[in-house]
Amino acid sequence: MNNVPAHNALSVKQFLANKNITVLEHPPYLLDLTPCDFYLFPKIKSIIKGTNFVSVQEVKANTTELLNSLTEHDLRNYFELWQHCMQLCVNSEGNYFDGDHR
Repeated sequence: MNNVPAHNALSVKQFLANKNITVLEHPPYLLDLTPCDFYLFPKIKSIIKGTNFVSVQEVKANTTELLNSLTEHDLRNYFELWQHCMQLCVNSEGNYFDGDHR
């Protein structure tokens, strides 16, 4: 959770609680470490870059197909890399650190 107002909405909190989804707190102002910005969005962007879509539905279909193609192994590797980068953030006491030290 990165404190975006929509994430703090009661309906979102109830949904997550009802689904027994663990919420991981996110340090403020570290958008590069937001889970979707860290892995999913760059991966989607790199794959669809340069593709001309006819409609929004086509973008949604291609993105959905891409997300559904991710394996447990892909997600586990991503999560471990994310954890490592979060630890770098903790070690730097929230100060800037170069992403090349992953």
